Amino acid sequence: MLRSLFVNATMLISFIYLVSQLLREEELNTNTKIKVKLSLGLLTGLSGCALIFYGINLSNNTIIDFRVISVMIASLYGGFVSAFISVFIIILFRLAILGINYSSLVASINMIVLLVCFSLLSKYDMTFFKKYTYMTILSIVSSIIWISLVLRDFHLVLSVLGSFIFSIVVLSVIVYYILDHMTKTNETYRKLKFESKKDFLTGLNNAREFDSILNRVIDNALERKENLSMLMIDIDYFKHINDTYGHPAGDLVLKQLSRILVDSCRTFDIVSRNGGEEFTAILLDCNYSHAMEIAEKIRRNVQNNIFLINGYVTVKITVSIGVSSYPDITKDINTLLNQADNSLYSAKRTGRNKVC
Repeated sequence: MLRSLFVNATMLISFIYLVSQLLREEELNTNTKIKVKLSLGLLTGLSGCALIFYGINLSNNTIIDFRVISVMIASLYGGFVSAFISVFIIILFRLAILGINYSSLVASINMIVLLVCFSLLSKYDMTFFKKYTYMTILSIVSSIIWISLVLRDFHLVLSVLGSFIFSIVVLSVIVYYILDHMTKTNETYRKLKFESKKDFLTGLNNAREFDSILNRVIDNALERKENLSMLMIDIDYFKHINDTYGHPAGDLVLKQLSRILVDSCRTFDIVSRNGGEEFTAILLDCNYSHAMEIAEKIRRNVQNNIFLINGYVTVKITVSIGVSSYPDITKDINTLLNQADNSLYSAKRTGRNKVC
């Protein structure tokens, strides 16, 4: 029996690794998006089915396996929604392969009871370790009850329970450390991925991501025959702020400016920090006149805003903005960025705090 349970355990661990890779882009918790919860429920449900299929078939159509740990994982990371889907799939599969009988009904009721208990535990404000421990204890207690109910041979019950409880305790410890490792690994992956694309100070796209996005939107604009506009934005006399108030104050100005830029553009426009005090805004499907309106809105909002630095000191800043648009200003879409840069130079050369 221990050999068969070992095979079941290795399958479960393999599924855990697979699920962690499939969902590594998402932060798994009970407040995650419903689409992710549905996916988690489906994946853990399917893993439970595989564990049943390769489980140990005892007398009276009784199957023992580690499906309960799949449901635990669904509850811990997806709450009731994920756990419900997982249990629903597992019960249907269990009834489908061995039919409706006393053993399958007891097993189904056991899964429903665990679903309710796990879902309640997942809502409590406690550490992951405590939730996992309590769920493991509940799983062991429920296993003792349902195995005792379906197996009528006392000696067989003792033999099965001894091996199964030992196995589930050992496996639960191993799975806990695997889950902890996978969670930390995926968090590090998401953090590094974010930092590779986003500016650490403002949260906007960085220069590398800007280049990647620009290439994509240029291709899309050519394919769909759409307008495409570019704003290049630079803070006037930003060095004076750094020299007067210090670089931490300058960082606060950059953060506040980034919010103004995002709020002043349309929701689907793409704002980036290209370095230092230089920002860009890619205006999708936007002609030259509309781009000038957005640029003027940005200039006006920045000029009218009061920037708070050092807790109580306030400063006022202005920006110069260069505008370029395809096909209104340049017929070569690949020169859009250079044209915007030239326009910015004109704005700064002819007085600053203006749009050109």
